[in-house]
Amino acid sequence: MLQIPASGRCQCGECRYTVSAPAYVAYACHCTECQRLSSSAFASLMHVPSESVELTGGSPATRERTADSGNVLETWFCPSCGSTLFARNSSRPRVRTIHIGTLEHAERVEIEAHIWVKRKLPWVVIPKAHRVFEGAGDWSEDYADDPSRYCPS
Repeated sequence: MLQIPASGRCQCGECRYTVSAPAYVAYACHCTECQRLSSSAFASLMHVPSESVELTGGSPATRERTADSGNVLETWFCPSCGSTLFARNSSRPRVRTIHIGTLEHAERVEIEAHIWVKRKLPWVVIPKAHRVFEGAGDWSEDYADDPSRYCPS
């Protein structure tokens, strides 16, 4: 279990942040865009309240793109090393999506779900106990204590 507050940083250490609230959900996204963004088979992500994320060092650059859903995704990344730190989805403006690999002690985060598995690479094996979504995830049960933050698209 990740201890809160938690801290994270980019690969070179120029950009740093803290998270002061526990995650609503931690998951792996297997969509093609996350494969490209992470240069891997999937991206490991977690949702936290937006106000719980505080930049503590550096000045990340941002990039916006429109997803297939029509939602606008804004991503913060280090301008020096290119590491992606976190993102915002226009459908959930009060949530930040942390890229788990940037956290100190990322090994303490437990992935519990997988989304866009219809795009997963064939050699990826998903644990049987994990929730699986062919497309976008339904996080309504994860936001049960704070449903105003969850706005399904």
